[in-house]
Amino acid sequence: MTTLLFTITISAHPRGTQEIYSAQVIARNGEKLYHLAEAISISEALKKVVQEMRLQEKNSASFR
Repeated sequence: MTTLLFTITISAHPRGTQEIYSAQVIARNGEKLYHLAEAISISEALKKVVQEMRLQEKNSASFR
């Protein structure tokens, strides 16, 4: 059985002459789980949000 735990949304916003990509992790109930990660590429924005998830897992007592 598969259960959806969260969704990662990625959006683009113009900032000056560049597009900035934002990655956000959202729970099934719409709650934002991690801070918005911004970068100049999609892969960097995704990498930043994954790093934040790893750090939170490492520091969370519920994952021990």
